[in-house]
Order: sequence, then structure tokens, then C-alpha cells
Amino acid sequence: MKINTLEIKGRKFLMTAEFHPIITLSGKKILRYQAVAQFYNGEDFLIPAEQTGVLLEETAVNRKVTDFIFEVICHVLKMKETMTVSFILSPQLINDMDYLTQLIERCQHNDIAPQRIEIEVSNNLTYPQFISKLPALKQAREYGFMVSLGKFGCGNEHAERLQLFAFNTIKIDRSLVDGIARHPAKLSTLHRFIDSVIPAGTDVICEGVDSTADLALLNRYNAGGIQGYTFSRPLTFKQLQLLEGF
Repeated sequence: MKINTLEIKGRKFLMTAEFHPIITLSGKKILRYQAVAQFYNGEDFLIPAEQTGVLLEETAVNRKVTDFIFEVICHVLKMKETMTVSFILSPQLINDMDYLTQLIERCQHNDIAPQRIEIEVSNNLTYPQFISKLPALKQAREYGFMVSLGKFGCGNEHAERLQLFAFNTIKIDRSLVDGIARHPAKLSTLHRFIDSVIPAGTDVICEGVDSTADLALLNRYNAGGIQGYTFSRPLTFKQLQLLEGF
């Protein structure tokens, strides 16, 4: 798989992609993969995720990273026609209509249906910021992309966003999921979210599921799917090839 060199503020980094499986609660089926960029320094040491955010603050850098990830996604989808892949679109790029147009043009160039690609936006936005990005979200949907909301948390302000845009998928933040087997109040909150807050027909993915006890409770409430290192470690491109057989 292609590895890119990225220069940020005079420092050079190696950039590659890994694939996070999103699986059914039973663990017997992979729903889709999330493609994520990984960065290594000049000594081939992995840059921790908490430091990556600092590196990606500049819009120009974010664009280069997203270009790379989207190129990888197109390459993978051409090799396996039954797969779907998601990626996170940074807040700096969500409102860039020209960039969305470039993404759909790349799909057309590669003969890939945009319905096989899910654009994830983070819920870590203020309410005014979310409102300002609604036209771009609607444009992405009109182009045919699936659109998901990640890091979904609690609060009326968060719930109101689901009435303003029909997301294909809601990814519930790990802060609401982790420890539900030990804390009945957390389980009650999660149950309310799934049954009452999230619109019917929306796919629900619980992030950060790292305990078999938590998983057993999620199975009871039929949350849809999970994403967590304990049950589905990220895959390199070669591992993805072996697993998917392409």
C-alpha cells in the first residue's frame, strides 16, 4: 500500500492508512471499515493520536491527509466491490463545497458509487458551527455519500441536531458506552438514547466497546454495531487483503 511523505512545519512524517473494522454485535459480520491515517516520524516511531491533532490544525495539511485517505479508499473499493468504507472529514473541510465536488468527481473517475463511502463528521462542534455546516452535509447527501455523526453524546442540544439532518449512522461516544455493566445509570442513559433520542431507522454504532460484560448488555438492547480495539483491532492494508480476499 502506498506510503506518503508529509512535511509539516519543516518536519517530515510518513503517512499510511489503517482500517478499523465496525462489526455487528454478534461479531460474525463486518459492517464496514473506517479508514484512518497513521503518522510516523523520521525514526519510524508511531505518532500518538493525541499529538496528531496538533499536526493537523492547518487546513492545507488536513486537505493533503484527506486526499491521501480518499485515494486509499477508492483503491480498496475498486478491489472489493462488496465493501463500504468510512472516513472522518475534518471541520476545516466540511464547509468547502468545492472540495466535496472534487470528492464526487474522484468517485466518478474511479467508477465507484458514492453510496459505498460514508463521510463522518464529529459532534464536537458548537451548535452554531453545526448549523453553519448543514448546507454542506445536505450537499454530501445529494451527491450520494452516506453521512454519519461521530462522538454523539448526551444533552438536549445534541438531540436537537438529529431533527435537523437525517444521518445514516450515529456513532455513540465511548463515554456513554464504557462501563455500562458496572454503572446502571449509564446503561439507562444509553438505553434512552437508542430508544428515544436516535430516530428510528438510523444505524447505531457504539464506540469504545472493550469489555465482554458491556458487549453482553449491548446485545440485549440491539444497538446495531460496535467499534472497539478489544474485539476488532485496526488492520494494515495487507491484513485487510488477507481478511477480505482481494
